Amino acid sequence: MFSRQRIQPGSPYLTDESKLTGESRNVALPFSEDEVREIMRVYNSKGNPVTVSAMRTGVCGGCVPMGNDVVSLENMSGAVGVGRDDRSYFIRLLPCTTLEELDRILLERSFDGLEDLTPGAVESLSSEPVSYFYPVDPTEMGGSIGGNVATNASGPRTYRYGTTRDWVRSIRVVFADGGVTEIRRGECVAEGNRIGFPAGRCYYSFDVPSYHVDGRVKNATGPRFQEGMDLIDLFIGSEGIFGIITMVEVYLIPRVPTVSCIQFFPDDASALGAAKRIRSEVAGLEFLEFMDKGSIDLIRSVMDRDPLVVGSPVPPEGSALFFDIPEEGHLDTLGTIGEIVRSYGSSLEDSWFGSTLEDFRRMRELRHAVPKSIFEYVASLKSAMPKIHKLGTDMAVPDGAADEMMSFYRSRLDEAGLEYVIFGHIGNNHPHVEIILRSMEEYEKAKAIYEEFAAKAVSLGGSCSAEHGLGRIKTRYLPLSYGEEAVAAIRTIKDVMDPKGILNPGVILEAVR
Repeated sequence: MFSRQRIQPGSPYLTDESKLTGESRNVALPFSEDEVREIMRVYNSKGNPVTVSAMRTGVCGGCVPMGNDVVSLENMSGAVGVGRDDRSYFIRLLPCTTLEELDRILLERSFDGLEDLTPGAVESLSSEPVSYFYPVDPTEMGGSIGGNVATNASGPRTYRYGTTRDWVRSIRVVFADGGVTEIRRGECVAEGNRIGFPAGRCYYSFDVPSYHVDGRVKNATGPRFQEGMDLIDLFIGSEGIFGIITMVEVYLIPRVPTVSCIQFFPDDASALGAAKRIRSEVAGLEFLEFMDKGSIDLIRSVMDRDPLVVGSPVPPEGSALFFDIPEEGHLDTLGTIGEIVRSYGSSLEDSWFGSTLEDFRRMRELRHAVPKSIFEYVASLKSAMPKIHKLGTDMAVPDGAADEMMSFYRSRLDEAGLEYVIFGHIGNNHPHVEIILRSMEEYEKAKAIYEEFAAKAVSLGGSCSAEHGLGRIKTRYLPLSYGEEAVAAIRTIKDVMDPKGILNPGVILEAVR
């Protein structure tokens, strides 16, 4: 019998990093896939809905229960085995394995006890001259691999390596009725716009919706559908509404030696101008991140209160770009970058460089201090304003629309008199705009402006949610992105896969009242 516990008021099971707060009385805590299957059979037989939870690092409320019980996968973590195929090595992981844990296993080559998923794979990976790594980098290293797959998470390194979807080899999925199946990329694809597959005692079959998605723009706005689609892509980005991911295999690549840099600029316009040229003239960038003057001011104020909160010196005033370049040929690359930044009122003397993993981690910590500070600030408001939650954009647009979108962000927020910071993935035209709220009045005003931002991004050919998914907070952006007909088609698939509607109700699809 699976373990189930009472949830107490104020429990971490009732929220995530968005600081949206829900309600629930019980949490089921499986230790294995068999227990997940048992849980789903019990809840499905009674028609009782569940919300799936893991590390609760999401920012859209996807794991926040709204009165129903929670199924937390927190006890299902760790690496299982290593294999190798024609593409590369891959590693099999339980769903609540964090990216931090995965990175440690690979960096330290902690492969003792892991299965050979293909003959000799563990010994072969152990003896490679360089360590391997999982290149997807969603910034939050405390997030789980299962959660990353469920939201098709991405982050800074999407600039070079793509999203989670590009690195998933296979998954195992438990369905609402307790059935289970293993899905490997390439083994089950749609015939035109129709796809079908067995799982347990059931055979699922449905039409694939048709809606346009620009593959050049980052997009995590719900599941991805297309003619001839691979079955695995039904579950990557579907946030648990079709099934619970209980195992993941992801590909690995050799770790590339890099030089990390934070380049400082006198103002935002200079940094953004330099970013365009660096992106077009500098080859081999791992990522390209932006921190506006407000972000740097926020970090400086946090470090003024506690100098040890970030493991780096206090940054100078102004704005900044953060990027990694290959160590090989880095002097020539820096020569090119030096010429670019001089054109924008800066120089290589106005920068921090480092070539060790510790250097990278310190610089990453500085960049991550921006959203972390805002998460903590919003959490501090909850006692006085229980309904408040974080309001930060997650929109991406095509190259030709980046300037217009940035101008729209600033003009609307300035007109409204709202404080904000802008930071993040400028290399993918995907900066985050975090609105710093002071009152419920500002919160309501900011929500209305956020709707304008979403509509503007879509009108420019962009996406409403580039990497965080939709969760509960952003369900209204699904019809905005794809139209009501597509939403109805997705709901039809949900009815086929989960007839009683017990898996993550109100996530991605607005709850039926």
